[in-house]
Amino acid sequence: MIIKRAKNYLKKNGIKKTLAKVYEYEIYKKRGKEYFLENLPAEEELDLQRQARFVKNILFSVVVPLYNSDEKYLEEMIKSVVGQTYGRWELLLIDGSPLSYVKGEEAAMKYARADERVKYRRLGANLGISGNTNHGVKASRGDYIVFLDHDDLLREDALFRAAEEIEKSGADFLYSDEANFFEDRNNIKAVTVKPDFSAFTLLGINYIGHMCVVKRQLFDAVGGLRSEFDGSQDYDLVLRLSGRAQRISHLPYVLYFWRICEGSVASGIEAKDYCLVKAKDAIKKHIEEKGVKCGIFDIEGAESAYRIKFERDSEKKISIVVCFYGSEKKYEKYLNYILNFSSESNIEIISVGGYNIFDGVKNIDIEGEYSFAEAANTGARAAEGDIIIFLDCNYLPETGFIEEMGSLCAFEDVGCVGGKLLDTMGRVKAMGYRLDPDAGLEPYLKGLPKECVGYLRRLKIVSNVSCLSGGFLAVKRRDFLAVGGFDERMGVIGAGADLCLRLKNRGNILVTPYAEARVKGTDSESFEEFINVNEAEISVGDRFIKGLR
Repeated sequence: MIIKRAKNYLKKNGIKKTLAKVYEYEIYKKRGKEYFLENLPAEEELDLQRQARFVKNILFSVVVPLYNSDEKYLEEMIKSVVGQTYGRWELLLIDGSPLSYVKGEEAAMKYARADERVKYRRLGANLGISGNTNHGVKASRGDYIVFLDHDDLLREDALFRAAEEIEKSGADFLYSDEANFFEDRNNIKAVTVKPDFSAFTLLGINYIGHMCVVKRQLFDAVGGLRSEFDGSQDYDLVLRLSGRAQRISHLPYVLYFWRICEGSVASGIEAKDYCLVKAKDAIKKHIEEKGVKCGIFDIEGAESAYRIKFERDSEKKISIVVCFYGSEKKYEKYLNYILNFSSESNIEIISVGGYNIFDGVKNIDIEGEYSFAEAANTGARAAEGDIIIFLDCNYLPETGFIEEMGSLCAFEDVGCVGGKLLDTMGRVKAMGYRLDPDAGLEPYLKGLPKECVGYLRRLKIVSNVSCLSGGFLAVKRRDFLAVGGFDERMGVIGAGADLCLRLKNRGNILVTPYAEARVKGTDSESFEEFINVNEAEISVGDRFIKGLR
């Protein structure tokens, strides 16, 4: 199966991207298995869970739609629920198979007779994946609904971990990490370690997937699953749930096992191409219901991930603040390079520390040793634009950065936007920065070839991050001034990262691969001041980039 997928990928994407894909696959397969083994609970821990008592005493309804189910896989799935360390659950097996198919019924009824919590219902007609599941939810009695596919498995402590989090936070929408496996649960082929809730990442890829746990009132409030999105009905559901949920919690445990078998989506999205069409329909409807127009496109080499293109509002003025040091010859070359990208209307160029040799460019002199943060703050105070794009002269942006960063930054729920940083050899220098308790800041996906897709397709989609470099960053002028601008004690990366942490309550911090900049020089910046100022937040670790990287 793996060989067949590799051949298909080679045919569609060419040898360079295929080699990059294989390179990444091997890296994440190894790291995933390590994470999986570290994540497993000990038997002593499972025994303690069986004895635990909860105040809320939540009843979980595990809803499983069946259709011509393999009896062996079905029995394994049922056993994974019966073996839960948390005992307040009901399992609803909703069968839409033809009446002539009886193997699944025989396997299900064996467990239903042995345990009254297992309930089997034969529909007599197939209502589709959404219709069958909705029927199961209506027939259930639980406080929370847990969705499970008929050939997949739950880890022994899946419901316990959900109950534990609900008791602690009152979450109404929860999801966990997951693993893909062949036949035996221990034969792990991939592990997905997920971020905490990331609204824009979710628009580019359905990273939530499994295990999905939803409060009944929330499920009813969004109207349940919609049959017109069958194939990607789960994606459509999580998009709507995320917009209505009061508290979304990520359970940082591998609690769900997704079986890989011929013809399943887990074996490769090419197995069900219609899923991609339905996924794009779901994303488009979700965005346009908010009154925003956009284009949704497949991404070459990154199946099941999506490029969302928004149009820039030309009425919002953009100020490009260029922070410069060096010779006049170097300045002339750099400004000519930037001016090639800024021929659009309603854009102003402010140069801080340069030379007064260009008509139409507002130049501001600075005295003393160059400080990016000081120069950027000076330029921001002189800017008239609704949005400011900061450029340090060591960052050479590529075509399209103004349109991409400007369109994303204009949203009210966006704090600031950065782009993919590349070194002079074309390798990834940083796709945002990760808060690291040891190093303070860690460039994400550093060193990967540009052709790679990145973990969770992050080199191909707009995604949430914690921190960005200040040298290639877009922010609303009002927000920048409201939080006091850049901290002038810090370097270009530290100042940007610190600004992001102060802006996070004003909106999503985003990085987009569709705004690129090549960065000259090496990473020699000290993060000492950044760490001193943000020590408490750094010690917690990163919300958006977890586990594998």
